[in-house]
Amino acid sequence: MEIRALPIEQINAAAYNPRVDLQPGDPEYEKLKASIESFGYVELIVWNERTGNMVGGHQRYKIMVNELGHTELAVSVVDLDDQQEKLLNLAAEFAVPQDEALDLPVTDDDFDIQRALDEIKEPETRRGDYGSLVGIGWCVVTRRILMTYHF
Repeated sequence: MEIRALPIEQINAAAYNPRVDLQPGDPEYEKLKASIESFGYVELIVWNERTGNMVGGHQRYKIMVNELGHTELAVSVVDLDDQQEKLLNLAAEFAVPQDEALDLPVTDDDFDIQRALDEIKEPETRRGDYGSLVGIGWCVVTRRILMTYHF
């Protein structure tokens, strides 16, 4: 893993970033800000040197720059093509930290996972696609929601 210190002018927000743009006062924003103030900047922004885009860490960037006044940030550097960058962005933005996942309510409903699996005619991915984040699609499963992203 390569880590660099970059001036904030070299770090671009990804225009396609799917996450809701949190604002000061939003509970999630304030929780993240309090965490950074308490523990420091421990989870680095992921930055793609080919495009200059942030692949993960848009909210941390906003807090570090707008709230805490940083003019330079340490970033974890990746070298990805456009498709790989978008796939990694989705993986980074929709991954639910384990401690947060434990707080999600579980409700009974009539969702039948076996029926949903049986309805799949042909897989859209092949062995190894997830591990390398390369392929035609990327699938996110969160409790009952199955989403496939195509690029």
